[in-house]
Amino acid sequence: MKYGKVLIFNLAIILIGTAIYFAISNRTNFFTAPSAPNVPAEQAALATQTATIGIVTYKVTPKNLSKSSPTWDFEVVLDTHTGSLDQDLVSGIRLSDDRNNEYQASNWEGDPPGGHHREGVLQFQALDSEIKSITLKINPGENMEGASLTWAIKE
Repeated sequence: MKYGKVLIFNLAIILIGTAIYFAISNRTNFFTAPSAPNVPAEQAALATQTATIGIVTYKVTPKNLSKSSPTWDFEVVLDTHTGSLDQDLVSGIRLSDDRNNEYQASNWEGDPPGGHHREGVLQFQALDSEIKSITLKINPGENMEGASLTWAIKE
């Protein structure tokens, strides 16, 4: 019986020691939060870009520009401190590719015109998979100079 208690105590010490060893040797993985799900390289490279035209700030983030997607979506956030955001975004923003083809948006899913803040998703028909870069051309109207936001499409 005397040796049984010593054996159990030694096994417990060995198990605890082994657990501590693996925790310390794998601490990089053990203490690190899980990474984001695998995001295609083309999506990771398409960061939010901002343009200010007059009193309106446009923040645009490409959302799904994959070959398999039926539409290419851009999250658009508009802000202003004065005036009202009454722009028709479907006709006021165009998408162009590196071959100088230009496309009109097919749909706006988001806040209606008006107010000091608008956000939603501007949709375009999916483009050819051979495109190397895209540019959103923002034309605010009212004889104001527009802005362009360009993203490189990674293969």
